[in-house]
Amino acid sequence: MTLSRQLILLIAGLVFVLFAGTLAISIQNTRGYLESQLGSHAQDAATSLGLSATSHVDSGDQAMVTAMLNAMFHRGDYLKIRFENLDGEAWIERSADLQLAGVPIWFHNAFPLHPPERSATMMSGWRQVGKVVVVSHPGLAYEQLWQTANQTLKLFLIGVSIAILAGLIGLRLLLRPLKDVEAQAAAICNREFPVVKRRPFTLELRRVVEAMNRLSEKVSRMLAESEARAADMRRQAYQDPVTGLANRRQFMDVLEHRTSDRDVLGSGGLLLLQLREFKAFNQEYGYPAGDRLLEQAGKAMMRALVDEPGSTLAHLAGADFAVLVENVDRPRLLALGEKIHAAVAALYGQLELPSPDVAHVGGAGFCGQDASGLLADADTALRDAQCQGANAVVVNSRQDADVPVRSSSEWRALIDAALAERRFSLVRQSVFACRDRAELHQEVYLRMPDPDSPGRIIAAAALMPMAESTGLAAAIDRSVIETVMAGLDAGDYPGTVAVNLSPSSLVDDEMLKWLAETVTRHPASLDRLILEFPEYGAAPHVDRLAAWAERLAPMGVRLSLDHFGKGFTAFAYLRKAKVDMLKIDGSFVRQLHQHEDNQFFLRSIAEIAHGLDMQVIAESVETQEDWQALSELGIDGGRGYWLSMPE
Repeated sequence: MTLSRQLILLIAGLVFVLFAGTLAISIQNTRGYLESQLGSHAQDAATSLGLSATSHVDSGDQAMVTAMLNAMFHRGDYLKIRFENLDGEAWIERSADLQLAGVPIWFHNAFPLHPPERSATMMSGWRQVGKVVVVSHPGLAYEQLWQTANQTLKLFLIGVSIAILAGLIGLRLLLRPLKDVEAQAAAICNREFPVVKRRPFTLELRRVVEAMNRLSEKVSRMLAESEARAADMRRQAYQDPVTGLANRRQFMDVLEHRTSDRDVLGSGGLLLLQLREFKAFNQEYGYPAGDRLLEQAGKAMMRALVDEPGSTLAHLAGADFAVLVENVDRPRLLALGEKIHAAVAALYGQLELPSPDVAHVGGAGFCGQDASGLLADADTALRDAQCQGANAVVVNSRQDADVPVRSSSEWRALIDAALAERRFSLVRQSVFACRDRAELHQEVYLRMPDPDSPGRIIAAAALMPMAESTGLAAAIDRSVIETVMAGLDAGDYPGTVAVNLSPSSLVDDEMLKWLAETVTRHPASLDRLILEFPEYGAAPHVDRLAAWAERLAPMGVRLSLDHFGKGFTAFAYLRKAKVDMLKIDGSFVRQLHQHEDNQFFLRSIAEIAHGLDMQVIAESVETQEDWQALSELGIDGGRGYWLSMPE
């Protein structure tokens, strides 16, 4: 029997026709109004979200777009929010089950609301970058519709109660097969693709179920292709497609920048890990198993380096991984080498690998080599480890002949003496505006003469890690701030001064209290002080950074994030951080004019930062070509040897 015949039998009778007509007119009018309101609500949301997310979509920052989408979606006012690319394919989507509180399911089935889908096109200048589609959640509308129906029902309750009961029973029986279809549709929205096996008796509903089954299978295939394309986009430029770590190009940019500047890399080293017999493993177990091994090895190394947020971990190629550990001594470098090796060796049991001899680690301490030299030293150590036998770890102990080796207690004594005798000195370098090359401010760097090596100067990159480990970093920061504030009052600095602070100072409540009291004693210099924290140390403590901004911003003190972009931290925290300036890590600036990916990245950062009222400064500007490229990307300023030498 067809659906139309069943419906004719159920609605027979004059009373029911009168009641149904009256109720239909009332509900249809109300439903039309409510659907119009839902459409207006969805359009407003689409327009607002489209405007705020345009720059992030244009830059390919999926993490930031996802964060903005989640923030709006979790309010519960929307049934579906979807971002589409220029081909109309969804690349981020959030959807919710239709949950109605206080409204019977039969009422929902009998008088469905169809929230209209509204969209907004996202434009970057004159260029279309995508579209956002929004469907409002009809929960409140159903409640209003239910209340309207209740008021109408009360007028006819006595006379048509029997007819209503019969109609409800028949309608429930009639629409029972639609529940399976509804559950299937909800599952598709949740990226699940079931097939309804039970076929309804009604011919039309049977056709609907069969069509939904075909749709489910087709959407499953289409979504798998879409996810594969999204994964390719995420892995482009800087990330290895298998492990999600930095790729070889990104790692070499960081390594070359760090090794070229002792102010950035004062100590530390390079660790190379190579999985044993990886080619044979691929041939025996297949490339999917090899990719899984690489992925798990990368995750294990990340867990082992959780206490070294400033390190750079990369998958170079094949079985080779690399870790650049900045500003640690050689015992710590060896300990990290053994730690990451132990983490990877544990995969033998977890993945049921064919041999317990999983990998070898070779490392070399940094002692002034260039990037190729440091790589060669680490590779030599790796070959030595392979010659020593199973699961060996070798770290090259070569060091500068002029650099004395000190224990932790010796470093503490050295720093204590320098603090007591004020043996620290400051070097400053100017930061210039890209627009007219006017000086924006000066950045100061800490130096300390080495009492055991006359004529040798210990840079902050070598000094501060030791100060951190001995708990004296905050004391050094206080000494530097006092010196700078006194210099500002005395006229030693003609403009604004940026001071680099250690991550430990950020989480020190007493440091913030002391700083607020100290700068208050220098009212004439308050608006000429910039405090900088490295991004790797500030990103995990964004609440603390916000607290600093809340306390110091009213005084005129500005905050900056140094070495920005080196990690893969999402931009979502910037809105909460309330910093005034971002300083792009120099690894993105070296040879900028030759790297379109880096240019795109810097342009995206500039757009995001300017939207948050932040300045963007580029570090390590070494050539005129790079300076010209920065000027064309919307960067506000730069610092580097080509612009001015430290003095």
